[in-house]
Amino acid sequence: MDESSYDDLSADELRERLEQLEREHGDLEMLHEATLEHANEIEEELALKIEEVESLVRDLEVRNAFIRAIFGRYLSDDVVTTLLESPEALRLGGERRKVTILFTDLRGFSGISERLAPEQVVRLLNIYLGAMAAVIESYEGSINEFIGDAILSVFGAPIFYEDAAERAVACAVSMQRAMDEVNRECAEAGLPTLEMGIGVHTGEVIVGNIGSKRRTKYGLVGRNVNLASRVETYTVGGQVLISEATAAEVGERLQTRASFQVKPKGFKDEITIYEVSGVTGTYEVSLPEVVDEVVPLPAPVAVRFTLVDGKDVAGPDHPGEIEAVSETSALLRAGLDVDALTNIKLDFADDLCADDVYAKVLGGGHGEPHRIRFTPMPEGLADALRRGR
Repeated sequence: MDESSYDDLSADELRERLEQLEREHGDLEMLHEATLEHANEIEEELALKIEEVESLVRDLEVRNAFIRAIFGRYLSDDVVTTLLESPEALRLGGERRKVTILFTDLRGFSGISERLAPEQVVRLLNIYLGAMAAVIESYEGSINEFIGDAILSVFGAPIFYEDAAERAVACAVSMQRAMDEVNRECAEAGLPTLEMGIGVHTGEVIVGNIGSKRRTKYGLVGRNVNLASRVETYTVGGQVLISEATAAEVGERLQTRASFQVKPKGFKDEITIYEVSGVTGTYEVSLPEVVDEVVPLPAPVAVRFTLVDGKDVAGPDHPGEIEAVSETSALLRAGLDVDALTNIKLDFADDLCADDVYAKVLGGGHGEPHRIRFTPMPEGLADALRRGR
């Protein structure tokens, strides 16, 4: 209603109209106050929600940083990122899964550690384990456990890979190649050189959370874990041995030097294991050829040897003679035929070598000397054998 329209109204009508406008004004003021009050409530609630979200983000960042700090020691960045973005990829509680297991062990490390100060042992292990962990990470394997100087790694869990076996074999070859740099660093630190054996096996295991509510770990159990460990026991320094199951998974991309029929302790049937020289294809990598020519000694050197069963020296000792030697191997003539891949303990005269000496029989016998590979060759032994003392 414009101003001219009020001219026709009586005083009572004007008064009524004024009262109506005052009521409308009052209603608008009340609505304005209510709106402001509600807006303030919304703003306060929004501020609380923002603070809660920021707190959750900080908690999530702390959690993710913790996961990266822990898992990052054992898994590649890609694997950790996948676990953080897709937690369902890490199914806990146990599941049956086919994986490829890689076991490593240092040859003769117990004897080496006994001759070193504790801080030297730790330094030696840190050099070795650090280098090996980096190689395993580069192939996106996961380190399940450090067992003293041994490493248990798994390919195919927690993250599944179609080519897990191929990755594991290529990783094993690369780890052996990396030992040159490990030993160069050890030499610079005044520490002894190291030799490593690697065994690889593929099979079904149970993976998941193992332990109790107070202490759990992501681990794997089953007979195939044990078989992978058994395959490793047949190795000598610098060697990669794999089971027939792993060889079948890698297929034509596998390159080998030899194969052996073995009956692992605790298993009913014989299996075939293969000595790997390399793999082709996506992860092409190979081991250099090693020339290990033994040279006849001026005169045979007497020795006594005992068979080793697992970690135990078993049975009587037997006489023998070392007829030829290299920096890693020797020819042992003995009246007793010893099966290939059997471990033996050698005892020389104290003035020649006072240390415990271990070796693995590689072949021979039946009237011919056995070829043995020291695990490892004690420092100075080869020269002492050549001198005959």
